[in-house]
Amino acid sequence: MKKGMILYVTQGGEDVPLQSAKALNETARSLGVTAVMVANSEEDAVYGWWSLVTRGMQQVLFMTAAYDAALGRFESRSAPMRLCG
Repeated sequence: MKKGMILYVTQGGEDVPLQSAKALNETARSLGVTAVMVANSEEDAVYGWWSLVTRGMQQVLFMTAAYDAALGRFESRSAPMRLCG
């Protein structure tokens, strides 16, 4: 089953660099999903949901996260919540 995740950045959103495909693939692999979308606003989250579903994800998860610019990584702030699938 293909799984996608939306990371909604609640802290440090202004510091999140544009993620390359390779960096997003590494993030997805570390989270145990096929694809990851990074959202800084509600509109980004809705677009990410639509994008993941149209890319064939059978399950879409949502999780809030903070971005630590010093370490260059995301830190989870909530448990993943299933949006669909």
